[in-house]
Amino acid sequence: MKWDGNIEYLEEIPYKWKNQTTGQRQASMRNIVCQVVKLAEFFECAIAIESLDFTKKKSKMSEEGKVYNEMLSNFSTGMFREAILSRCRRFGVELIKVNPAFTSVIGMINYMAKYGLNSGTAAALVIGRRALKLSEKIPQCLLRPEDVNKHDWSHWRRV
Repeated sequence: MKWDGNIEYLEEIPYKWKNQTTGQRQASMRNIVCQVVKLAEFFECAIAIESLDFTKKKSKMSEEGKVYNEMLSNFSTGMFREAILSRCRRFGVELIKVNPAFTSVIGMINYMAKYGLNSGTAAALVIGRRALKLSEKIPQCLLRPEDVNKHDWSHWRRV
């Protein structure tokens, strides 16, 4: 991403978690982390991630659907966080953790159609922009007159 928040380079790295052993998922995650850190070194930029905590969601897993529960169980955010943190430290790449609030919603509304992105990639764009301290305005058509003086995130809460 450029300093102004626009896309400079886009590459999606798939993560396959279905029908894999724990060891295979861990190896796949480590390979992805290596690729991402190499890209950050090449472009001389930081890596931005959401500061996520799935503890509460994991405790409510029985209330969710089977596919969602399987995905949540198999995706080790702790392992990813440790791997990316360790790799960034080792290679001197800055790691920026950002607030995850509304990244998916903002990405879908502001960037998905504009750039032809999927929802995950659009959310990643918002995470990168947030790391650059750029704000995300809600489109005028979704803004209410009484909300003009409120913080941007209060607008996104309604969407």
